[in-house]
Amino acid sequence: MYLEIQRTEDGSPTLYWPEKNEHYHSTHGAIQEAMTVYIQAALRPAFQAYRENRIPEIRVFEMGFGTGLNTFLSLIEAEKAGIPVQYTSLEAYPLPPEIWEQLDYARILKGIPGHDLDLAACFARLHQQDFDGESHRLSPFFSLSKRQGLIQETELPEACFHVIYYDAFAPTVQPELWQPPIFQKLHRAAATPCILSTYCAQGQFKRNLRDAGFRVVNLPGPAGKREITTGLIEPES
Repeated sequence: MYLEIQRTEDGSPTLYWPEKNEHYHSTHGAIQEAMTVYIQAALRPAFQAYRENRIPEIRVFEMGFGTGLNTFLSLIEAEKAGIPVQYTSLEAYPLPPEIWEQLDYARILKGIPGHDLDLAACFARLHQQDFDGESHRLSPFFSLSKRQGLIQETELPEACFHVIYYDAFAPTVQPELWQPPIFQKLHRAAATPCILSTYCAQGQFKRNLRDAGFRVVNLPGPAGKREITTGLIEPES
């Protein structure tokens, strides 16, 4: 599919899919959206659960590798926190090098303190890694497994993930990615506790998430969006 690189309001790039009139990220800011929806709403709470010995390790599943931004930010967070993360990402249509090589997230994020990473090299490695389903260590605290395929056809391990990033295209663009069987599958793949987070706040999606067994919680959204959605699986009290 034909994609255009565009700048968002926080200066970070996103991709635009003209055929569907759809952006990969919020035009108000790609980085600030990813930080709000996935890092602040899901990964950092999981880090806190790890510190409190409520979970033994951080296992993340991402639906939609896309530009690699969520993965990249998660790698940086793992190094800053000194907490090991096992990260699995699924993508149906990987980007070619001529696209991802133009995404300058590493340059924009180079001033982040608390880590000793060559960000440009890390971003290149996470894209160059094969979609072979094997876990590859990209940094001292971050291992990545990439898989190519459709989530409808992908088998996921049961009771495995403590964090789920659901970053599919919007329900208006790809409604098949927001149907009840998918969230039932994700519920089976979720460990206890688990946080599923997504930018989507559609009512039918929330009902599907709730019917699958998640407790739905609305959180304030990033710039340009009133709220985002999390789905929680919690230990029985």
